[in-house]
Amino acid sequence: MIRLRRAICEQLPQLKEACHALEVPTKKHQLQNARQPTLEWILPSAVAQREREVLNAVKDHPFDCAYIEGVNVVSSSGRSAAKVEFQLRPQAFVEQLLKAKQNPADVPISHPEHIVVEFSSPNIAKPFHVGHLRSTIIGNVLANLHQHLGYRTTRLNYLGDWGTQFSLLALGVQLNNVTDQQMQASPIETLYASYVAANKAAEESPEIAQRARDLFASLEAGTDENMAKQWQKYRKYTIEDLSKVYQRLGVHFDSYEWESQYSQKQIQQVLDKLRNAGLLQRELDGREVVVVDGRRIPVIKSDGSTLYLARDIAALLERLSRLEFTRHLYVVDNGQADHFNALFKTASALDERLNLEQLQHVKFGRIHGMSTRQGKAIFLKDVLDEARDIMREKRNLSATTRENQSLDDELVCDILGVSAVLVNVLKQRRQRDHEFSWQQALQVNGDTGIKLQYTHCRLHSLLDNFKEVQLEDIKPDWQHFVQEPTDALDLLYELARLDQSLWQSKQQLEACVLVNYLFGLCNATSRALKRLPVKLEGCRHKQSQRLLLFHAAKRTLQQGMQILGLRPLDQM
Repeated sequence: MIRLRRAICEQLPQLKEACHALEVPTKKHQLQNARQPTLEWILPSAVAQREREVLNAVKDHPFDCAYIEGVNVVSSSGRSAAKVEFQLRPQAFVEQLLKAKQNPADVPISHPEHIVVEFSSPNIAKPFHVGHLRSTIIGNVLANLHQHLGYRTTRLNYLGDWGTQFSLLALGVQLNNVTDQQMQASPIETLYASYVAANKAAEESPEIAQRARDLFASLEAGTDENMAKQWQKYRKYTIEDLSKVYQRLGVHFDSYEWESQYSQKQIQQVLDKLRNAGLLQRELDGREVVVVDGRRIPVIKSDGSTLYLARDIAALLERLSRLEFTRHLYVVDNGQADHFNALFKTASALDERLNLEQLQHVKFGRIHGMSTRQGKAIFLKDVLDEARDIMREKRNLSATTRENQSLDDELVCDILGVSAVLVNVLKQRRQRDHEFSWQQALQVNGDTGIKLQYTHCRLHSLLDNFKEVQLEDIKPDWQHFVQEPTDALDLLYELARLDQSLWQSKQQLEACVLVNYLFGLCNATSRALKRLPVKLEGCRHKQSQRLLLFHAAKRTLQQGMQILGLRPLDQM
């Protein structure tokens, strides 16, 4: 469909930004247009003031007749915005959707913008728990969407490893006499246990609390070389351990970065710049603060050590110089809204290269009730293991599960379990709090990740039975689909909605838009599979056209699932 969209939008400057905004009409409007393939452009508010000029320019323009059959303009009326209906040549429409071999010219246009997405970002002093799941998978989908749509995209994981709580962690390692072998074997659990032990000891002994503060001061000043080397090791082991969970979630990063990269020693220049600009003000107790929206927010403590906001300002300005981004998205929970408001306003006031439109806090609510059946859920790994184990039990109890020696059952169960957890979270509006339910997440018939995997497997099995058919040699035929039951055209139009769903998901920064599109695609596919049999069809032409339709359905579903971070299965 990209080529059809370009045929419309590359012709007029007024349509330059409309490529992905073109929409396939609803079924009701399709019926009004006698099911003629159509793309609609609803004039955005930015263009509405020039409505007559724009509509006349579009109406009078000679579009490429190989793709466009006619243009109909509809003026605004009451609450209904003006729109343009582009009537497509049906044969060109079906060929663009169903041709088995994709043309390099059909990929999205590359954008000059560079998008940085910071997501996941756990602290190494705390377990990688279910609270990090939402940031990790929402950020991954947003990065995948931007990349798919042609944006240059950088994925950052900014790990917390600095501040007084981390000196407690380092002290805990000493108090527990943790060996390098123990740390390497299970770094996240070991660091967490060390932090808990030291925190408890510090509560009972002021001397230990002071030791922790002194240790952090020496770390920040760079005077404890041995501890700094140990810290480097802890970070390396942590990334290796985290990578195992990220791999299961279908997540990867272009860069792992650390809060400790922006300790006081490294960011002195930024602090001086804040003072010189009059943005950093000294309090009577020795602290230094910035004033944002009338609130006095600490940046430097009275002992001279930096706070989180100081390090984030330095990190943002350093990334601007190094990455030269157009937009920077921070995928972090709702509770950090005040922090990001202070960060964005202070950094943009300090550096004229930055403006507030470039920076966005992508907020999300909490997940409640995500624990194992024993009620434990300290580590996300435990939840993913539980999902895998439940799927194994379900498969063992299912009457339809057949023994297959070529199938890695453990891997299949893990992929199914992860798919169930991811989709159950991603299908929610991100700013809402979400009550997790194992029963809902693992249903086959409901709107779940299992449903997506099951539909993909059905399509793969069907196409595998006809793998000797050379689909590249078959020309899609519009007249055939007009004569088929209406389920065929319903599925065709659902396939055509992929581009707009991806764009809307990106524009709203909402993974649920894409998830709900894929549920609709699965439903349309299921109805078509019932009404359009392939194996029992005696007519070769009908059979080959239906194979093209289901091949396109599988390709589209696979593409959408991969953008969500899922690994589409061929068998389950």
